Amino acid sequence: MHPVLLKGQGLAIERPARTAGTLVGAGASAGALFLALALFLKAIDWPISFPQFLAYAGAALLVVLAAVFGFWTYACARMRYVLDRSGLAVHWGFLTHFIAMDRIESVVNGRGEQRPQVRGLGWLGYHVGKGEVEGIGSVLFFSTHRSPEDLVYVKAGPATYALSPRDPARFIAEVQRFKQTGAADEGRASVERAVLAAHPIWSDRAAQWLALAAVALNVALWGYVFAVYPHLSNDITIRFPPVGDITTLHSRIQILKIPASATAILLTNLLAALGFQWRERAAAYLLLSGAIFLQAALWIAAVVAVVNS
Repeated sequence: MHPVLLKGQGLAIERPARTAGTLVGAGASAGALFLALALFLKAIDWPISFPQFLAYAGAALLVVLAAVFGFWTYACARMRYVLDRSGLAVHWGFLTHFIAMDRIESVVNGRGEQRPQVRGLGWLGYHVGKGEVEGIGSVLFFSTHRSPEDLVYVKAGPATYALSPRDPARFIAEVQRFKQTGAADEGRASVERAVLAAHPIWSDRAAQWLALAAVALNVALWGYVFAVYPHLSNDITIRFPPVGDITTLHSRIQILKIPASATAILLTNLLAALGFQWRERAAAYLLLSGAIFLQAALWIAAVVAVVNS
């Protein structure tokens, strides 16, 4: 058995070199997580104020950044190219690009004079995105190449893929072998998505903007409450017309319940909207619009509490 291609009953799996790309991504993710923890621990003893809010917000953004780099690293570590009689499947993260064998027009090795320009995700030993290659044109990269010679270009109709098998010559030979005995598989989708990647939210701009507006209102509410907190009196009464008195806060620390309640409502509405969007998009829009309305209502409650302090 060849050490690179794992061959079974009419199946070959190529796992490109991923060590450099995985280490760089894991280092970036771990670094962001470490900075987030350090910032959180530094700010936890600060008095409630706008600087503390900025520190917490920065820590949250670093956690999100760590999660993003963590996913990209996972996708790099799991990248593989699977060949069989039906075609070539390129696996990356939650996506699988399938190229039917009868659609593959040519498979050629990269040359040293070709200098790919990749737009998208990329660092040392890891490149995913669209690019331009001299003599080939527009190319979609799923590679871990370090030099142009590491690449193999697979042309399939209007699309060209840039891959980086460990042994380009053998990979090209395997494609030719399967192509000689290949069978058409036109019924299979060209891009297959796992459950998370297939969620309708990724292609629904209206839902994205509604969710983003609700989140922005919630974050801004936290910032406002933290900013005004040092100037509040010790006893605060919330009056929210036209309902009248809702509650009396005996300590100003309890004003934090307003943004906390807004966050709980936001998370509930977002999760419910994501669930409904699979089948009832109108219900998802209603939930997201309701989240915006409730954030605005709690904004009014916070402003009234500050005015009456």
